[in-house]
Amino acid sequence: MKWRNKGHEFDCFAKEIVQNFRAKGEKIYIFGAGLIGEEIRPILEKTGYFCGFIDNDTKKQAAGVNGAKVISLQDYLAGEGQGLVIIAADTKNIPVITKQLADAGLREVKDFYDRKDFMKNVFPVLTAYANDQIYVELAQICLTERCTLKCRNCAHGCYAVDSGSQDMSVEMAKESADSFFAHVDIVAEFVLIGGEPFLYRHLGEMIAYIGERYRDKIVVFAITTNGTILPDRLLLDLCKKYDITIRISDYSATITRLEKQYERLKEVLAQNQISYSISGKETQWMDYGFEMVDRNWQEKELIGVFDRCKTPCREIRGSRYYYCVMARSVSENLSLGLGAEDYLDLKELETEDRKILLEFQMGYSEKGYLDLCNHCNGADAVNYPIPAAEQVKTNNREKICEEG
Repeated sequence: MKWRNKGHEFDCFAKEIVQNFRAKGEKIYIFGAGLIGEEIRPILEKTGYFCGFIDNDTKKQAAGVNGAKVISLQDYLAGEGQGLVIIAADTKNIPVITKQLADAGLREVKDFYDRKDFMKNVFPVLTAYANDQIYVELAQICLTERCTLKCRNCAHGCYAVDSGSQDMSVEMAKESADSFFAHVDIVAEFVLIGGEPFLYRHLGEMIAYIGERYRDKIVVFAITTNGTILPDRLLLDLCKKYDITIRISDYSATITRLEKQYERLKEVLAQNQISYSISGKETQWMDYGFEMVDRNWQEKELIGVFDRCKTPCREIRGSRYYYCVMARSVSENLSLGLGAEDYLDLKELETEDRKILLEFQMGYSEKGYLDLCNHCNGADAVNYPIPAAEQVKTNNREKICEEG
């Protein structure tokens, strides 16, 4: 989207939702006291809006869930706590709960919302205008572009990066965190990524730096890894201390030797009480087409490409805030020379400019698109499946390690 009224794009929308929210006592109930509800609960708790769960399960109503009260819809309607209701359920149950709420006389987008719509489109605006808090769904610092693998069509172009390439300096990494958290109050997930982040010599220092200063602003503090390196004792202790979640990408369907490595990594993490998640075996990726696509489209068409994509993957690099981490990394790693100005400089933002950051975060910019949109399949990448993690060449210089 192209800025038309910079700093005021959401004023009318915000006035309506804030008035409605305040009329409901500034309270939010989550309908669904399961895993999905527990995911958004800590985000809402950081605003002070969360009041409890609504659930049809009488056992949960009696026992509560992790210290939070759980009430029935009937109790809610009887006045136990009026507020907004956010449906947090799996896809098959959303229509059932929607009908249950509608049959009770509640109105969608007035009295209740679906979780995805609310958290993506409403909550960031609500917190900015009602609470003066900037909320970001996902932000990353790319500490190194080097990787232990050389995956063909890597979405970051890391296969083109030499093993001797220079990583982000620790000074710049710290500046990145400071710049981001100087303006952002809540981030649902803050991730240290690569390349392969366990190659970064200063990883422990950065975990401690961010953990000490900003952990209270982060719901999930994570490291994304391909699982080829086992963290050493220092890193394990820091990950436990600062409640790091290790996100493991499973490429063993293509690189079969990794299967045993993943088992060892999971065993080490479990022994050290470090939370982790591992993807299902990845057999297919989407081809973004960075080296093949060349639309040569004009502004209107490119804005359409950008608006359909709406990637959640933000990157902070020094004081530069990039809407799409792939657009920056691919351009640099493949020497495309695109998007040199496709960022928001947080250094230039004053306190009163917080709405500008909100708007950029939600997809507004001077151009309304990124230069790389001309060379990316965007939302249509799902129509171009490719084998996952195919190796360009044997990687002899950076072997799979037992210790970092």
